[in-house]
Amino acid sequence: MHVVSLRSRSLVAVLVGLVLALATLLFSSCTVSPEALQLFLNQALLQGMITPEQARLIREAARSFQTESRPFTYEEEYAIGRVVAAAVLSQYPVYNQPELTAYVNKIGQGLSFFSARPLLPQGYHILILDSDEAHAFAAPGGFVLVTRGLLSLATSEDMLAALLAHEISHTALGHGLVSLASYRMGDLAMYYAALSTQAANTENKETAALFSAAVHDFVSLISVQGYSQAMEFEADAEAMHILYEAGYRTSALQELVSALADTQNEHIQQYSMQHPLSADRLARIAVLEQQYEQAAELKARRAAARKTAGMFRLESQFTDIGYPASEGSVLEASINAFGPRPQVFGTVAPLELIRRERFEAMTRLF
Repeated sequence: MHVVSLRSRSLVAVLVGLVLALATLLFSSCTVSPEALQLFLNQALLQGMITPEQARLIREAARSFQTESRPFTYEEEYAIGRVVAAAVLSQYPVYNQPELTAYVNKIGQGLSFFSARPLLPQGYHILILDSDEAHAFAAPGGFVLVTRGLLSLATSEDMLAALLAHEISHTALGHGLVSLASYRMGDLAMYYAALSTQAANTENKETAALFSAAVHDFVSLISVQGYSQAMEFEADAEAMHILYEAGYRTSALQELVSALADTQNEHIQQYSMQHPLSADRLARIAVLEQQYEQAAELKARRAAARKTAGMFRLESQFTDIGYPASEGSVLEASINAFGPRPQVFGTVAPLELIRRERFEAMTRLF
């Protein structure tokens, strides 16, 4: 077997290391100092690890990475989202059920108000795709596309809200833009890697193959195939926050993930495989669920304390006008003083009942 020289291996390590460092700096929101980069290149040139042409290519690559890593404007983000949505719609037709679409969008708009980016200039747009497959596409710019097959997994409005909150979180947290930037950086890395390999002062094919394999591994690492596990976990956490603030059951996300894990539907199983293992998601969700339960309990106690304080103030007022608390309750005293409160609007239906009834009315359209 042909032995790769130490010098060739050093060349590979330097070039791959530089590409990796540039991308790492990109994702940590740092910039590459021209002085630091030049010092590094000077040392590499003195040790004969790279050629002047390769040093030039590395400087050019650094400038390109910094240019391409600038933040997207919202106009660019919205335009990208439209292109992504158009690409999805070229494969899946829109489900022609205006009533269901309006219902899902009303829920989505309410959820998005509590997201990390509640006020997108163009708002959030949720489209239902006419397919039995289980797919969801969270594109930049506020576009969320969900198949009818995935919606059918929800057995309550809370579960539907959990599904939409998860996808809205991907958009609100900018995961689509990060993924796009990863692909763009990967293309740049491959481009400059190819140029550097061609410019290398060696005819060692094994060295070139080793270099190409190393760059390929690096590109695979930073390029997101769909959304990464870290992004999925982050979207789950953000979805829990949205559900809590919007007044939905946070346990609905746990129910949704459990349903994904237990389903025998092949289409839904494929969707589930694009996410982290259900056991891992459920373990993280359980921790968050406990935190939100404690927060809800604390919130209820504070509300009860405020109500009690208000009752004491009201009782004090009645005492001042001649209705001491010892002679009857505050409610009895108020009735005696002002008469029974008229029932103008009747009994208000509980929110859970309203949600259950409207969800059941919509399920026929799934």
